[in-house]
Amino acid sequence: MAVTWQQPGPNQQPWTGPPQQRVNPGVLLGVSAWRLLIAAFALYGFSDATGWTKNWQGLSQQASLFTGVVYLFLLVYPLFTGLRRHEPVSPWLRGATTVLLLLVMVTFYGVMGGDFEDQPFEHMWTPLVVVIDWIFVGRNQARTKWWYPLTWVVFPLAYLTYFLSSGVYKSLYRFLNPNKSSFTPTVLSFVVAVIAAGFVLYGIAKLREVITGRSGPPRGQASYGPGFGPQPGFGPQQGFGGPPPGFGPQQSGPPPGFGPQPGFGPQPTGPQPQPGFGPQPTGPQPQPGFGPQPTGPQQQPGFGPAGPQQPGYGPPPGQ
Repeated sequence: MAVTWQQPGPNQQPWTGPPQQRVNPGVLLGVSAWRLLIAAFALYGFSDATGWTKNWQGLSQQASLFTGVVYLFLLVYPLFTGLRRHEPVSPWLRGATTVLLLLVMVTFYGVMGGDFEDQPFEHMWTPLVVVIDWIFVGRNQARTKWWYPLTWVVFPLAYLTYFLSSGVYKSLYRFLNPNKSSFTPTVLSFVVAVIAAGFVLYGIAKLREVITGRSGPPRGQASYGPGFGPQPGFGPQQGFGGPPPGFGPQQSGPPPGFGPQPGFGPQPTGPQPQPGFGPQPTGPQPQPGFGPQPTGPQQQPGFGPAGPQQPGYGPPPGQ
């Protein structure tokens, strides 16, 4: 039977790839519990510092609140994908959050000389668990672009704008007083430090990709669990180079990957010769290995009218 390339019907959807698979339930439960823990750390640290009613002006407090919102969003994100993907395709938001919390921790302990017992969830534990999430838990960081670290400075710069416009500098972070000559060099040093931290995260993501051999899940595929990704029988097959018959783009010939095959090209009409034979002859046909059919009475091999003869000898005597 000849293989033909069928065109999609008028009501048939084009080939869009294999059906998306769901995340392994055990992995989904574990990662969701982990990210719920991160959100709890962040919101507890914010509550410990502000009581939900005061002292919202500091970068530490706003960063903790922001982190709590981000990880609550990541917690419920699988519901928006039918449990087929556990996190967004792009790691931009996780990377920006991680850089922001690293800035909080390094500034508090390195610049301000903070005490480890002073609001540890806000300044130490939340930044640490977010860094662990970036290195070990998430999968989309393998898709980090080289220029992401240049844009992750947007949240620190947004806080700086608020810091200056609201007059917070008058009572908080005296080392960032805009009235001092050291203000511009200090701001530039922070910007460079944030970008450098972003490139460290980028390097960690690429190193992890090399070690694990993973480049991130294909778009539209589940992020976790064994057995996910393209399944046998779906997508381009060996020897074809295109989707199964009846799907995919409109074709005007045989599928890519075939040379001339029997049954392709214009269909011939009329009786067809058998493979290996020429035109069919007409009339009685000789038996294989014999010449033209003799006429008249036929004798058995080796016998003539006068009696038995030895097989293989000439004509009978008398002829």
